[in-house]
Amino acid sequence: MKGTYGARLKYALALRGRSRKELAEFLGISVQAVGQVINGPTVALTAENHEKAVRLLGIDGYWLATGIGDAEPKALAWPFKRIDLKKVQALNDEQLAAVETSVIIYAERQGADISIKTMASTA
Repeated sequence: MKGTYGARLKYALALRGRSRKELAEFLGISVQAVGQVINGPTVALTAENHEKAVRLLGIDGYWLATGIGDAEPKALAWPFKRIDLKKVQALNDEQLAAVETSVIIYAERQGADISIKTMASTA
């Protein structure tokens, strides 16, 4: 699906059964702002909100940005059977960092070798 960024965003919302209101609340913007992206007056989300939308919707970010490829990400399948992916995707950055830290600590205590990427400074 090529089309516009807005058309792809609308498709992704439908694909995941999410509403404009859910996306707007997750991004901290108005429903009208989401509508402007979908309907065309605004060309795309900001880079930060694009990445957040990708995380919430569980879609391929390159596809959303360019229309190239497929909406479904080619990443690994969700490895957890008892943790709801949609609920994890709905976490804010602070909550997600707390969950990530907990997983790292537990894995280390279990002797698992998990590579931990360091976050580059953006100063």
